[in-house]
Amino acid sequence: MSRRKKKNKKIMKLGYDAVKQDRSRRIIYYSTKSEDRELLPRQRQSIVSQSRDALRNFTLAGFVLRKHLQSIAWYQFKARTGIEWFDRELTRRINQWKRREHCDASGRYSFDSLLYMVELLRACDGDVGIHLLRNNKIQVIEGDRIRNFPDTGKSEFGDSGDSWVHGIKINPFGRPIAYAVSRRLDYGFEHERIISASNFRLLGYYTRLDQLRGVSLMAPALRAICYLNDSLDLAMAKMKLEQVLGLKTMIDDNYGIGYKSEEPSREDVAHKNALESLGTGILHLQLRPGEDAAFMESSNPSANFQSFVENILRLIFSSFDIPYSFYDGSKTNFYGSEGEFEQYIDSVERKQAPTIEMLNEITIDWLIPNWMTDSDHPLILPNGLELNQLYGRIGWSGAGLPSWRMFRRVKEMMLAVQAGFLPISEAVGDYGYDVLENLQDMKKVSDQAAKLGLSLPFGKTEQSINVGV
Repeated sequence: MSRRKKKNKKIMKLGYDAVKQDRSRRIIYYSTKSEDRELLPRQRQSIVSQSRDALRNFTLAGFVLRKHLQSIAWYQFKARTGIEWFDRELTRRINQWKRREHCDASGRYSFDSLLYMVELLRACDGDVGIHLLRNNKIQVIEGDRIRNFPDTGKSEFGDSGDSWVHGIKINPFGRPIAYAVSRRLDYGFEHERIISASNFRLLGYYTRLDQLRGVSLMAPALRAICYLNDSLDLAMAKMKLEQVLGLKTMIDDNYGIGYKSEEPSREDVAHKNALESLGTGILHLQLRPGEDAAFMESSNPSANFQSFVENILRLIFSSFDIPYSFYDGSKTNFYGSEGEFEQYIDSVERKQAPTIEMLNEITIDWLIPNWMTDSDHPLILPNGLELNQLYGRIGWSGAGLPSWRMFRRVKEMMLAVQAGFLPISEAVGDYGYDVLENLQDMKKVSDQAAKLGLSLPFGKTEQSINVGV
């Protein structure tokens, strides 16, 4: 064989190992379909059903989801236009609107509770719809109610170039035009109405640009959740079997076999004595000569099984980007938990970003314009302030670091602010507070204390704070 042929064979062996198929791993079939085609409606329904079943019947799945909601399903409104009377009035209206009789179409949930349910459905089902009604109320629609209906070709929205995908009508550029919503029946669904995209917001978890419907965060971990739940049931059944109290008695001869007598047999006497001595919870085996019985006994659950369960738990927590130390703090040290918490807060902020964007849109583009046109109590914008200028001046904020971390870092924060390395608003804002509101509150408390003849350790302008290194 020539050198050139040998060289060509060596070159053919180069390239990406990922595209080479072998028997040592699972075969990946080529697919360039969109994510919405990879997960068909019936398959989506299967994932949603399995996720809901896991929440109903598996304690750990419920714990992971509640831990996920603990930080993510928390939002607060802030008005910072610099115009005190307007900020105060706008905040008052928002707080009043958040009451259940004003914001929820069903009148059952406050706005904070609705946001909790929205994130729960978003994480469990993949996405959730929010319908903006004319009476300034919102209706939360579960994701499985958004689905195609048989007569999708006769919609009043769009033209012949539009198409329906999983209950969403899109134009040729992939922009949503309308949403098909069905009502839930005892068995199945029935088409209810079509909602224009201008009055509808869909929140979900997405991994690709051309993806229209979100996918549950639990989807990658569903198999592990099901297997772990079944394994724990079997392990508990095995442990229960080992704990059964057993007694074995053996008759040494065949006396009484085939012999009819009014007196009880030796077997009956032995069984009666065992129940009287040890109670009815005993498992009593009556054996004859030559017979034997043994019970399963082992170190159950074994160390290998416990290690396997821990690895599966880590996979489940990873699907929500939750550190495993939140479940078992003994698996890390203090500095490791600090680093994990910082990374977790970063992931929480990224997950909250779409919800915050949606909240700002419905507040500035829907709620405030409706209040401005209210015939009874209209909201009046300050002179020179237009509606589109409210972006960046008012809005919603999400996850912040807990207050106890601020108390531990207050000295370092004060040094950074004094040196000009860190804006004071950013230092306080990371923990969910507003420095201007804090100063105003301090002034009110100081003034009230002065009227009562009391002295407080803050609020005195001539007093300086010395910080030691």
